Amino acid sequence: MKTFENDSFVVEANEEAGCRLSLKIQVLPAPTKNAYKKAVKVVNKQISIPGFRKGRAPDSTVISKYGSHVEQEWKDIVVNDAYRAAVELTNIYPMSKESIQRPKIESCSQDEGAVVTLAYEHYPNTPEINFSDINLPEIAKEPVSEERLNEILEEVRKSHADWEDIEGREVQKNDYVDVSIDSIDVDPPQSIVKDRRLEVGDTQIAPWLRDMLIGMKVADIKEGLSEVDEKADAETKKNFKPTQVRVTLNAIKKIILPELTDELAKTMGADSVEDMQAKIRGNLEKEADEAVRSKRIDALENALLDAYPFALPASIVESERIERIRLHIESLKKDGVSDEQIKAKEQEIEARVSKEVDNSLRLYFLNQQIMKQGKISVSNQELNNELVKQISQNPYMYGKDMDEAASKQMLDRLTSSLMERKAKDYALEQVVNG
Repeated sequence: MKTFENDSFVVEANEEAGCRLSLKIQVLPAPTKNAYKKAVKVVNKQISIPGFRKGRAPDSTVISKYGSHVEQEWKDIVVNDAYRAAVELTNIYPMSKESIQRPKIESCSQDEGAVVTLAYEHYPNTPEINFSDINLPEIAKEPVSEERLNEILEEVRKSHADWEDIEGREVQKNDYVDVSIDSIDVDPPQSIVKDRRLEVGDTQIAPWLRDMLIGMKVADIKEGLSEVDEKADAETKKNFKPTQVRVTLNAIKKIILPELTDELAKTMGADSVEDMQAKIRGNLEKEADEAVRSKRIDALENALLDAYPFALPASIVESERIERIRLHIESLKKDGVSDEQIKAKEQEIEARVSKEVDNSLRLYFLNQQIMKQGKISVSNQELNNELVKQISQNPYMYGKDMDEAASKQMLDRLTSSLMERKAKDYALEQVVNG
């Protein structure tokens, strides 16, 4: 418990779990008396007494005729003065009006003063970050490989390829096929893939589908069970739900690739094959740089979470936890997970979501602290550049028919995103360069 005081108030502040602050505020006699005088004046202006102009009646008359009104107004003023003084003295502000528990007057006397108790939930006490104490692991940049460059060039050729039907034989490994896949676990069957072109290779499709397709002829139909790829990560394996499927082979295709020429390069916005290769290599270098940055940011965030534990407002944590659990369960149901299976995973879901909420909220407030320490802001030019970039990438999302509210929401979102990125870059620079 901490005590704060000035000439008129003594505040005892007790920090509780979940960023809840309990306050006991002693109002000294002098301000209590002043509050009573103020209450008499307020009531005087609200009433009409015969023989006196409004607000001009003697205080004694107002008190004798409207004593209960004066008493109530007095206590309201005492409570409001006590609350304001407590916030100013502690410099700890409530999250919202809704987070303030109704104040209680323990005692109120002009001669002895008053005692008011109240509690509210406040913003977390995010600590100041000392970047010199944070150490990050070395993260090497992956070199751009000729193999990856050639893969992209091959994709360029495929995007301009011609196709011929192959008839009279079965599907072989590395063929291209047009297939439709339906889930037959439901009635009627539900389409998963409709007439999609796939390459029947070792890495392009799931092994179970590859094995099913090899040996099929055009118009053949096979049924079987989808299976998880053994090379998949643990999370994918954990969430994979086998499905009974029907596979229809619509066509076997032969790909006819064009030569890699300057004319082809020009269709991709390059002057020549060499220029296209240089541009692809440049994009791959940028991707490699961004991958390093992303890994460094992840390492920085983990280091911040380890180094700076602090309490979070209980109401925000609970609200976020409930919403995330709801969304997670909705996602599981869409994937066909039964209520019984969800019930069996209830504790696991709650534990995972609780950790996610704690990390995400603490990172949010740490990011706000970084913005404060770095005096980070977004200029109109930066916002305009980001807006132009977003519109060029997603023109369908920013139509002329956007109303004022939608436009403001979009700008707020872009500003927040820019601020967050600048804060992360600032923090990373402080840690890396000291």
